[in-house]
Amino acid sequence: MNIKVKALLMIASVACCLAACKKNTNDKPDAASDVSSLNVINATFNDVNVYVNGNRINQTSTFYPGGTLGYLSVKSGIQNYSAKINGTSNELFSIPMTLSKDSVYSFYVAGTAANQVFKTTDVLVSDTGSSPMAKIRVVNASPDGGNFSMHFYGTADTTKFASVAFKASTDFILVKPGVHNMAIYANGDLTDVVRDTVELASGRVYTYYGFGNKTTRLGTGVFTNK
Repeated sequence: MNIKVKALLMIASVACCLAACKKNTNDKPDAASDVSSLNVINATFNDVNVYVNGNRINQTSTFYPGGTLGYLSVKSGIQNYSAKINGTSNELFSIPMTLSKDSVYSFYVAGTAANQVFKTTDVLVSDTGSSPMAKIRVVNASPDGGNFSMHFYGTADTTKFASVAFKASTDFILVKPGVHNMAIYANGDLTDVVRDTVELASGRVYTYYGFGNKTTRLGTGVFTNK
């Protein structure tokens, strides 16, 4: 073997060694592999699809009005979120949104503009008492419905939450498990927006939300957080 060939082999060997050492010392997880949990709520009266960085995340079903698909795994960090009405190509909005790794959020598409969408950070802790209660909160996802109050009604009309502004999320409160009659009132008026009969199970965590447009109609929805 001549000297020139030996030199080339030696250089190649050193290069491979350096590459291997570099790989061993820099093998860190790609930031893109970090994930958050995101629950998307369609708080409009349109069928919509939601996208992250241009990729549709509700793969198997369109978000129907007032609907949710539950918590999905999405990339954490700053990602671009957008939505389209089903069957159209025009974006309703396109916004950057930051999610922390291993955290849990709800994302409300409450209208067709960027200032009508918002997220909540969901700290979900079930009641662990000897006789576990249910937990529930209220979210106002109506851009022009005014402040909401939520009441339990029946033998007594009891205010549970008062003056919840648009984009606001209340704290979770403990509620006895069972069937409850609930109503959301707008702007403190005693004319109920919507009445619902909802069964709340012990040890579960719920969100009850008002959505829609007061100039047309308002609606409510409830979903299980945990």
